[in-house]
Amino acid sequence: MAAQFTLGIDIGISSIKAVVLSHKTKPVSLISLGRIASPQPGIVSDAELDMEAVSNAVKSLITEVKAPSNANVMFSLPESRIFTRVVYDLPYLTDNELTQAIKYAAEEFVPMPIQDVNLNYQVIYRSPKKDANSRTIVFVVATPKSLVNKYIAILDKADLKPYAIETEMIATTRMITSGNPYAPTSLIIHLGTTTTNFAIVSEGLIFLTRSIGTGSLALTRTIAQSFDFEIAQAEEYKKVYGLLEDQLEGKLFQTLKPIMEVISNEAKRVIQSHEMQNRQRPVKLVILTGGGAKLPGVIRYFTNNLGLEVQESDPWLGIAVDPTLKSKIMADGPSYAIAAGLALRNF
Repeated sequence: MAAQFTLGIDIGISSIKAVVLSHKTKPVSLISLGRIASPQPGIVSDAELDMEAVSNAVKSLITEVKAPSNANVMFSLPESRIFTRVVYDLPYLTDNELTQAIKYAAEEFVPMPIQDVNLNYQVIYRSPKKDANSRTIVFVVATPKSLVNKYIAILDKADLKPYAIETEMIATTRMITSGNPYAPTSLIIHLGTTTTNFAIVSEGLIFLTRSIGTGSLALTRTIAQSFDFEIAQAEEYKKVYGLLEDQLEGKLFQTLKPIMEVISNEAKRVIQSHEMQNRQRPVKLVILTGGGAKLPGVIRYFTNNLGLEVQESDPWLGIAVDPTLKSKIMADGPSYAIAAGLALRNF
């Protein structure tokens, strides 16, 4: 029997977010959502006290959102801590042959012993029959077992039993494709606090992922250093003026431009890398998710720099939302993309 309720938990560097969905009806409906500040240093630390602080924060958040005790619990792993690759150069392989081949293929891009990671894969394409020109294309995810065990321990201390684990971009992709199944081949840019994650998605399948260690916190710190602001004041300026060239005589835009160029240049490399292997699937759309998607002027910036249509993601497209919750999600919708994508998982 399919789960009636799902709870998606996104444990981030700056905040922890939770989304509860009901699967009793179609479309699924939003029951509740919420966020809480992450304790510092939080999830980046392996110290027992820090892990316990994260567990307590998760527990408080679950109480706040009134998650049903019978909800299936989903959580995500940070894209920057896992290893993914689309393997293109495999011949036609059966499922049994593929399981063995993936282990050898993963050794080329996983910088740790294969026995120390969990390997999962999804077949993107397999030729209908075996011949000299047939091939198999596979999306491979290698997750360090120590990382999985750490997150499970944190949730266990919060009295939660995880039903499934996913990467941030798999969850985000589900959120986008479930709400818009007719979207063209798209580049998803998740603008997080300390990282920016990229994924190329076509027909609901992930063709490429990448993560860089530049996020919205770098923008805040640059403002603070350039204008001699406290971090809180710099954050406020970023939220109000962002990348608007016609504000503050363009000084803030020019200050942030070098960091944004790091992100946009990486986006160009991701697109180029994808299209070299998949000329029949050119990127037509860019979708922004994460808290940074609300930055004023960010859509125009990426439109001008990438030469593509750019949209802000809507995690609630295709989800029934109670009117009392709409004001809450309007201000901060894209930041719930991962949690919403996790809760959208079907069983």
